[in-house]
Order: sequence, then C-alpha cells, then structure tokens
Amino acid sequence: MNRNVVFYLIGCLAVGNGLVLLIPMAAALFWGEAGLRYFGPAAAAALLFGGYCLYRGRTHKRHLGAGEGSWYMVAVWVFLGLLGMIPYLMAGTFASPADAFFESVSAFTTTGTSCLADGGAALPASLFLWHSLMEWLGGLNFILILVSVLPQVSGCFGLTLSVHQSVAFSPMVSRMESAARQAGCIYVAITLCSMVLYWLAGLPAGTAFHQGLMTMSTSGGDALFDFSNYNSLGLEAAGALSMLLASGNFLLYWKAWERRDVKSLFKDAELRTFLILIAFTGLIVSLHLWRHGVYDGWDNLRYGFFQVLSFSSTSGFASADYAAWPEFDKYILFALAFVGGCIGSATGGLKVMRFMVLFKMAAQEMRRTLHPHMVISLKIDDIPVDMKIISRVLSYFFLFMGTFFLSMLIISLSGVTPMQAMGVAIGCLSSVGSTMELFGINDVSVLPAWTKIYCSFLMILGRVEIFSFLIVLQTAFGYLRRRW
Repeated sequence: MNRNVVFYLIGCLAVGNGLVLLIPMAAALFWGEAGLRYFGPAAAAALLFGGYCLYRGRTHKRHLGAGEGSWYMVAVWVFLGLLGMIPYLMAGTFASPADAFFESVSAFTTTGTSCLADGGAALPASLFLWHSLMEWLGGLNFILILVSVLPQVSGCFGLTLSVHQSVAFSPMVSRMESAARQAGCIYVAITLCSMVLYWLAGLPAGTAFHQGLMTMSTSGGDALFDFSNYNSLGLEAAGALSMLLASGNFLLYWKAWERRDVKSLFKDAELRTFLILIAFTGLIVSLHLWRHGVYDGWDNLRYGFFQVLSFSSTSGFASADYAAWPEFDKYILFALAFVGGCIGSATGGLKVMRFMVLFKMAAQEMRRTLHPHMVISLKIDDIPVDMKIISRVLSYFFLFMGTFFLSMLIISLSGVTPMQAMGVAIGCLSSVGSTMELFGINDVSVLPAWTKIYCSFLMILGRVEIFSFLIVLQTAFGYLRRRW
C-alpha cells in the first residue's frame, strides 16, 4: 500500500480545516471572547499535523488504490472528530471527552444530534459559529470524498448510473481534484442560494447564514433552529426548497450547468423517483393526519410534507411536534430515514438509486421465475446496469441492515427500549438524529459514555459506507500477519 498518498491527502484536509479554524478565532477576538484559548490549540494542531503529513507525502505517487482510499476515508473522519472536540474542551463546554467527541463527530458527519441540553443555543457566539462550520465542512468533505475517493474504493455503488455514465472517475489524483472542485463549487453555490432564501423569508442575516450552513449539509435535527418556533409558511418554504436542492445529485447539477440545460435534471430516473417518493409519502402522511384530526385543514399538508422532506433529506428539521403524531406517521418518517436522498448528495441513508436497483432486480427475478429461459437486462435510464454494480449494491444493503440490527442490540444494553435503540442506530448510520426523538430520546447526554463512543463509531461507519472500514480491517490484519 502506498502510504505517502494517504499522508498527502490527509495533510491537505488538515491544513484546510486548520485554516477554517481561523475564522471563528478571528470572530471570537472581534466579539471579545477567548478566541485564542478556544481555537488556538486546535488550529495549531491541525496546521502542524497537516504540515507533517504533507512532508511525509511529498513523494507520493499520483495514483490512489482501494486500500489507500479506505485508509484515507476512515482516518479523515476520526481526525475531524478529534479536531472538532478541542475547542469544546478548551472552553469547558463538556467535562467528559466522550461528550465532546460525540458532539464533534455528530457535527462533522451531519447527524445533527447533540449532547447539549439546549442543542448549543447557549454556546458562546464563536463556538456556535464553529459548530455550524463543522456541519457545513462535514457535508463538503463528504461530497468531495464521494466524487473522488469513494469510486476507487467501492466501485461507485451505482454512482455512475445517476449521471448517465457521463462522469469519468479516475484513480489519478489530479483528475480526482478536478471532480472535487466541480462538486465543491456547486455545494458553495447552493449554500449561498439557501442563505439568500432564508434571508428573503425574514430571518436576520446572521441567522440565515447559520441556517444555510446547516441546511446545505443536511445536519438539522437539533435545537439550534426550530421552524415551529417561527410558525412561518414562507420560512418553511425556504427550508423545504433548500432541503430539496441539498438532496439532489451534485454531479447532475454540474452537468446541467455545463450544458445550460435545466430540463436534463428531470430526465434523471433517480431524481424523478425521489420526487415521486416525496409526493406519495407526503400525501399519505397528510391524509392520515387529517383523518385523525391532528391539524386543521391545509395545515395537515403543510406539516406532513415538510416532515417527509425533512426525514427523506436526512436533515431532521422540525416544523411540528412529530413525536406526538400517530404511530403510523412516525413509522413512515422512520422508514424514510433508511432511504435518504440521491446518490451524489450530502444526505445519509442507503440512497434512492440503490433502492431502485434492488426493486428492479426483485421484479426481474419474479419474471425469471415465471419464464426461466428469458434473458433479462436490468436498465436504469435505458442504461444496462453491470452485474458487478448490482452485486455491490446487494452486498452493501446486507452489510447496512446487518450493522443496523447488531447496533440495535448493542445500544439496547445501555438501558433504552428496543424502539429507542432502533431510532438511535438508524439515526447514527443514516446521519439523521431526529429518529431518536421519534421514540422519546430528547437528551443524548444521559446515555452512558461507552454508548456515545459506539454511536460516534456508527456515525463514522455510515459516512465511510462500511466497505471502507472492512478494507481497513483486512489490510491491517494482513500487515500484522506479515509482521508476526
């Protein structure tokens, strides 16, 4: 395995995040807070570590293999979790390192749950800014990894299907950097668009800035911002549109921008399926809420569709007290957390494209049972799906569900009910912390320290898409076997 390229990539990320730490530090000094004490040690550690990694990786080969990509993906999230906890510890926000690490990992993985009783609303302004930046950087880092490193590790898992195989993935670092720049530009542009929408909806500029960062990274679901406190239809519309944009395929956006053809977006089967899913489930939930008289008139549609979009995008924002909804509606929201948004977005979950492959494959197997000699080709957007991609989708689905059920059993040892354990497990794996609130867990800080560490591991596992972690274990065991 070529370790130098791993050091080089981690060094670039460490230096970038270290420079970002200078933003809240400067803001803290401007606001009269202890910026040097909060952020100085973290910035210095990130820059020194990044400089060391860049020096170690100065002679790296311009090629990334599956092993190197896996080690990079796992190391990135562990490093970010450790880096993000330093300002909290220096400020004395958490007495326990486990709480600080959980808070940091939750922000960087855009899970959106918090160990703070008020969700961080009482934090100093500079730490509040750092929290929002961590969530936004987490979404950006995931997008950059998704379009550059992940295809080399997991064979895209159907990623190429969602852009009509018009994006060429290459193990060459230079081409990976080009794809990352394209996705990064779209990410920044839609973030700015979201901020403007919130500002036009009536939020102050500062609040719109924070809310735009959280929405774009799909990291809502905590008490930092509650739509129900505003009771504003315009604000909810701005949030819904922002979540919808954040759930789409960023590579698809880039291609539409290059071709100046917005209509091409709706030619994508995955996006159409996602929109149909939102419309269908939103209508079902709204009608059920109306039948049980939960809200008056059109409010059933208003709150039903918003929460469906919130859970489908794995943002987890709340415009209503959905924990008090009928069990049927809560179950639909819980199921949507498994699905997530489109491949190529910052959302969590299994992604719509993989479910499309699974359902089409199941339908074709039924036809093959009736007609054993029929030759069937699975197609999406009239593009044949390679059997290698289908087998990887099946493998990932099995690993995801297996990890979910095993994690549910482990988390239940902390004293929570089985349903609460399910909510915590899928919340961490799919990066949508609001599933915990569906079943009555409103304060994560009461969980034992070992549970928080395990949940942090689950959040990272969900972001590296499990296979990367297994490859890391395989290469680590192989190295130990050779050494001993």
